[in-house]
Amino acid sequence: MARPIRETPILFGEDGRLFEEKMRNVKCSITPAEYNIMYSHYKAVLASLERGEASRKTRLAQKAGVDVK
Repeated sequence: MARPIRETPILFGEDGRLFEEKMRNVKCSITPAEYNIMYSHYKAVLASLERGEASRKTRLAQKAGVDVK
């Protein structure tokens, strides 16, 4: 059985101020080369999903007796 999740603590005073400051100044650590690789993977997955969806629609149409070209 899973353990219950504890309540998230609320930060006050200096801890809260430091946390807010860090959240405002978060910098992206991904280089343009890494971004391009990730984007190409994203596009490949999206294309695969579209091919699968087209294939599924074709199978359903054939099952229903519709002539598909």
